[in-house]
Amino acid sequence: MLKKTVFLDRDGTINEEVSYLHRAEDFRFLPGVVEGMKLLYEQGFQLVVITNQAGIGRGYYTEKDAELLHRYMREELKTQGIFLQGIYYCPHHLEGLPPYNTDCPCRKPKTGLFYQAEWDMLLEERNKEDALAPIRKPKIGESIQSAYRLTEREYKKLEEENRSLSERKNWLSSSCMIGDKLLDCTAGAEFGVKSILLGTGYGKEEMERAKKEGKQDFSYFPTFLDAVKAIL
Repeated sequence: MLKKTVFLDRDGTINEEVSYLHRAEDFRFLPGVVEGMKLLYEQGFQLVVITNQAGIGRGYYTEKDAELLHRYMREELKTQGIFLQGIYYCPHHLEGLPPYNTDCPCRKPKTGLFYQAEWDMLLEERNKEDALAPIRKPKIGESIQSAYRLTEREYKKLEEENRSLSERKNWLSSSCMIGDKLLDCTAGAEFGVKSILLGTGYGKEEMERAKKEGKQDFSYFPTFLDAVKAIL
């Protein structure tokens, strides 16, 4: 059984929007975010970050830079009693440099990172080898993002289980995705969780675009704390 989960975008959702952010000294939590994350965590939600990081693929910074920033963010949250279950990032972009210039399954609005997170959470919950176990079981807090990559067959297996198993459907219905872009909402809805668009970051502009395009498959809240209060 999986615990209810809130998937979170990073830039413009958790922290202030900074062009190609990769240095800890430029990282700033948005108002109310730490308070909201603590409320969610204390109410039994797992917190998982799902973020596109095209700056890696474009050569503006490295995966090591991103991971150092993520470790900084996670350590800052731990001082407030908040544990991030995982931080999953996509470094790819079609206009990037080799080997990152690929049409990957993990860049939002695609759902690859959601399934990778689900896979890792299932491994922790089961705590033993089974038909889904990869090469080895990662330890809690061992890494920001599992080095294991799902095969197409494994993706399909998780998709089938999410559609057919009642406990998995219950998990999805009690979980959600929060972001400041429509692609966050699209990815969350495609994965099967409720989607929330924030008015922070690019959210206001994205909401106007959604109105013009007639997209209504998400909830909208001005701030992170507003969204958290609605979830609870």
